[in-house]
Amino acid sequence: MNVITFFNHAGGVGKSSSVRDIGFTLGRLGYRVLLIDADPQANLTDWLGVRQIQEEGGARDIDLSDTLYPAVLAEGDAELALPSPVHVHGLDLIPGHLDMATIEPLLPGQLMGVLRLRDALKPLEGRYDFVLIDPPPSLGQLSTLAVMAAGHVVVPVPASGKGLKGLQTVGVMLTRFRKVNPALRLAMILVTQYNDTTNHSRESIAQLRAQFGALAPISRPLTYRPALYPDSQLHGAPLPEFVRRGPVTEEILAVTQQLLEAVGAGPEAKRE
Repeated sequence: MNVITFFNHAGGVGKSSSVRDIGFTLGRLGYRVLLIDADPQANLTDWLGVRQIQEEGGARDIDLSDTLYPAVLAEGDAELALPSPVHVHGLDLIPGHLDMATIEPLLPGQLMGVLRLRDALKPLEGRYDFVLIDPPPSLGQLSTLAVMAAGHVVVPVPASGKGLKGLQTVGVMLTRFRKVNPALRLAMILVTQYNDTTNHSRESIAQLRAQFGALAPISRPLTYRPALYPDSQLHGAPLPEFVRRGPVTEEILAVTQQLLEAVGAGPEAKRE
């Protein structure tokens, strides 16, 4: 089971949409995929169209017990475990919720608190091929929890000078995370929001490859598409499902295949 956290402390870098679209593409390729929304903003959940939990007898609002909260904090002697996931677009999802922000002040007081999500994922070995985690854009406890649970990290970076500057901080944080999780590997730097009509984007990618290409593979860029990403989010559908054919679907498939190669996942990881 490959556990991959998409990590960047900066917001607006295409992190949640990349988790959604790469996760969906992995599912389309035949892999068993679990997505975990570890961000109280819950954009991943919303952009997958999950606004309520469907149950016998009707639908209800998502609450804290549907999130990763039970896996890291529990009342009394309750067992720490992930709840049953929501099934959507061929994927399983542990949804996010605004009240997950309450984890931030509580987790430091728990024994081995930042390792609890990692422990909660262990019973899922054999059930999933991939677990993709979307933490908040911060350096707080929820982000640490998500990275500590992972074997690999993908860093989404926009093709801009701002993205390059932010990557320096990400590198420092990954070095610190490895002190607790020595097996953690940087799988890929995922280039997002690329605009091939501007010199700025092209120069940013060239600098990215020159400065950071030795650290991890640099992905094929995901193009900035202001007419498509907001519409897919509004409709609650992964972009490769919202636009079934065309350059955008080909880009996401190519990046997904790069990620498979980076983490060493071969055909044997697919379900029968």
